[in-house]
Amino acid sequence: MKLNMITRLLLILFFMAIEINQANTSESNPVSSPLPSKERELKILTWNIYMLPFCSEIHQNCTRASAISQKIAGYNYDIIVFEEAFDYRARKILRYNLKGEYPFMYGPANDSKFSFKTNSGIWILSKIPLQQLEQIQFKNRFGIDAFARKGAVLFQGEWQGQPFQLLGTHLQANSPDSVRSGQCHEIADKLLKKYARPEVPQIVCGDFNIEFDDKVNYSNMLSLLDVENGNLAGEIQSSFDEIDNNLAQKENGKKSLIDYILVRNAKTIRNIERKVFILKDRIKDNLSDLSDHYGIEANVHFDYSTLLAFHSLINR
Repeated sequence: MKLNMITRLLLILFFMAIEINQANTSESNPVSSPLPSKERELKILTWNIYMLPFCSEIHQNCTRASAISQKIAGYNYDIIVFEEAFDYRARKILRYNLKGEYPFMYGPANDSKFSFKTNSGIWILSKIPLQQLEQIQFKNRFGIDAFARKGAVLFQGEWQGQPFQLLGTHLQANSPDSVRSGQCHEIADKLLKKYARPEVPQIVCGDFNIEFDDKVNYSNMLSLLDVENGNLAGEIQSSFDEIDNNLAQKENGKKSLIDYILVRNAKTIRNIERKVFILKDRIKDNLSDLSDHYGIEANVHFDYSTLLAFHSLINR
């Protein structure tokens, strides 16, 4: 009987030692932690919402902002990257209506209260906290774009244990191709390369004003940024539609793809599902598009086994 009691005591101490050792290991080495039991893709939307400054009444910015805020929450995006969110009154409506769904709001980038120039128009809404790494203002801007502090902003976040970086930008419109090329150089050198890490994919979102069908400049953009694109699901393959979008219609118009969600260093991404996002509502009893651009959405599926391999190498 006495021997059994000692044996039991030793066994209890043995198993307690194992539990303490496992707890210490999991605290010091996150790799040993189990993967999320319900893995879910990261849902991102990038959308130029056409909220230009000084044109609020002409373009019905506040009415469109109210409609957008009432409808967009139902799509359950985790992060939204808005471009052309210049109008503070429209942002106020969006902020008020979406703050419960998106408690983390960043920007607009390159904002200043002491300048006659407006901000970059890049505004990020997120369900998860993001850390701003850096923002830049492009050196060269021409025409009407010179009145905005256009540039790019880079954030870092974590999704179910997978770190990622997210960049939002809006390149020059209606100018020589060399200007957009220079802006891509700035994004790559000042942000993407500077903050690159082997295990961290960089997701690059925005209105690039470079047509997919312009093979020379499109290929140049991918090369300068060192990014990859992917196919769009569905029949709609354009993000700027001068034929069917009532806010962009023009005589002899065309359909073009100029908005993208690109990825740099996709080693820890299994796949990305992309498609065009279109939102309409009734404005003054007429069914209307809610921006002159369509959005681009992406469902990002991370490869957690690759992430574990990266951490195993780092921790050796």
